[in-house]
Amino acid sequence: MEKKGNVDASIMGLFEKLASWLSLSENAAPALAALLYEKYTTGRSLSAREISERTGYSRASVGTIMTELVNSGIVVGHRDATQEGRGRRRILYELDGDVSNLFLAGIRRMLQRLQVIRKDIVELHDTAGDEAPVKNLLKDLQCRVDDSIDCLSHIEMFEPV
Repeated sequence: MEKKGNVDASIMGLFEKLASWLSLSENAAPALAALLYEKYTTGRSLSAREISERTGYSRASVGTIMTELVNSGIVVGHRDATQEGRGRRRILYELDGDVSNLFLAGIRRMLQRLQVIRKDIVELHDTAGDEAPVKNLLKDLQCRVDDSIDCLSHIEMFEPV
């Protein structure tokens, strides 16, 4: 199997789809795969240098990717309290929670997108004038979006923030 760093290409395809679904950059997939692999094999957190070695990305690229993953709420970083010596302690990264948190993050993103769409529909409905076909279309769209929001909000693992 072809590898990127130490991650098999077949696994990478899966993580690229997951990253896309989560609205992450394509470059986030190898880092996410490395973090998940480490979590489920050793339980350890990884430094930027270790992620760089596993993915083949430069340290600067890893820094950008980790910022994206931390900002998305999927990954957490903490200073390495065990590091000795002078200077700033390195940051260790790990998945926040378990794999279900990835899907929860995806559901939250879908809900956010649907809420933006709903807001746009309401604004269009208010400016549509008296055109019955357009108002009916917008009313139907709003009903479907509301149903989708309600459905996603009631998924068992979902806890509103």
